[in-house]
Amino acid sequence: MRQRLFEKINLFNLIATRINDNIKYYGDDIERLRKEYTRISFLIPVISILSVIFYLKFSKYFLLLDIMNFFIYFYPLLITQIRKDEQRKIIENEIPIFLLFAYVNSLLGKNLYKTFEEIRNSKVFKGLRREAMLLVKEVEVLGKSSFSAMESRAKVHRGDFLGKIYTTYTSGESIGISMPERIKDLLNETIDNLNLNFGSYVEKVNELVEILFMLFLVTPMILLAFQYISSTINMFELIFPLLLFPIIFFYVSLIQPNIGYDIKININEIKKSLYILPIPFIFTFLFHLNLEYEILLFYSIFIVFSFIVYRKISVADAVLNNLPYILSDIADYLRIGYSIKSAILKLNVDSTEFKKFLGELVTKIKKNEAMSNVKTNIWIVNAILELIENIDKKGFADTYTFKDLSLVLNNYISLRKKVLQNLRMFNILAIITPIIFYFALGVMTKIKAVGNLDLIIVLYSIALSIMYAKISRFTIFNFPLLVLVLVNLILILFFGNVIFNLI
Repeated sequence: MRQRLFEKINLFNLIATRINDNIKYYGDDIERLRKEYTRISFLIPVISILSVIFYLKFSKYFLLLDIMNFFIYFYPLLITQIRKDEQRKIIENEIPIFLLFAYVNSLLGKNLYKTFEEIRNSKVFKGLRREAMLLVKEVEVLGKSSFSAMESRAKVHRGDFLGKIYTTYTSGESIGISMPERIKDLLNETIDNLNLNFGSYVEKVNELVEILFMLFLVTPMILLAFQYISSTINMFELIFPLLLFPIIFFYVSLIQPNIGYDIKININEIKKSLYILPIPFIFTFLFHLNLEYEILLFYSIFIVFSFIVYRKISVADAVLNNLPYILSDIADYLRIGYSIKSAILKLNVDSTEFKKFLGELVTKIKKNEAMSNVKTNIWIVNAILELIENIDKKGFADTYTFKDLSLVLNNYISLRKKVLQNLRMFNILAIITPIIFYFALGVMTKIKAVGNLDLIIVLYSIALSIMYAKISRFTIFNFPLLVLVLVNLILILFFGNVIFNLI
């Protein structure tokens, strides 16, 4: 009886088709997921009982633990949808370079399926490598022809750009359209598609800023106003809106397009950063600091670590921004009879960051090692190196291919710069947030003395600085922004009263 009741309310049975469609998109073992869901489902009654016990013994806020039950119950749908969306974003980011692979292969008489077979062994393509495995599986395991397998995957990807590529190719093959020209058309369309994705993201976060303003600025003011009737301040109630921070942060991560950073931190960098980790604990132990100053110390450590990551991002951007000109130079050398590798050996650049990258590339060539073994912290550069290596192995040193590659990359860089420029407003909001909080709370405390609210200013300012960094730079490690917020907080905490009294 109990087993039948569980089967009736089991989410797998209620929306099995939706879950199965999600899994088909990115590839997974549905039975493994089913067993995993069965195990964690037993946490629902445990959490419910604990929340009631803690509610009766401690506080009414422990009833909020029951929110976890919602996420547990919908776990199969949520996790498969998240993985599907993540796979879709990765594929959308990889498609421009993939189409260049397909374009070169089409000039050599190879079809789209052959391109997927090559991508299956790629060290750089993550999303399309998984897609290639699923496509090849349909041919090698299910016994389909490559044509029918692509038609099948087109149905799975209906509504996204990869589905359009599948459909265009299969329909083009049926009526005998020239595939090189059609792939070039798709290449232009994919840049337009990226532009639409970036534009959509900017619109969504502009709407989100209104919610952030209401939730993290207006709401604390309202909660503080309600507490005027009390002689004490309930600090937990004032920071209650911050409990929604992880949900909003997760939402931002979901809607963000993939900007292409692939940051790798080596073990030595981690060891060096660990040396400064004990500093906040030492200061706390020696000086018995207030909680807000302890939080500022840990925030400062986070900022120091963010410098390591931000430096890698800056170098990656410098390499990317110089690459189109280098590809154009390679095309010019190819025109006068140089091979790809000999053309690279002839290159000369002014940029310090790119000179270092080029030096690594030249070293690999001289040692007769793969150029794709040179790794950067941005995906598209790594993918282009793999494409160049692929072209070199095939002996297809075509001038126009490198010109097209340079043009595609220039368009991609322009889109990135445009979206980052459109998001600069969030940097300004992050910087002025501590000031807004201080003066807003300062006015209210002038009306009625309610104690020290520095902790509220610090917590909300740090939370919003991390949120705005994620929104505007696609990473929380936006070192310049975080430093400016820290400086503002220090000035406000130490000199705020002086400034406020002067005003």
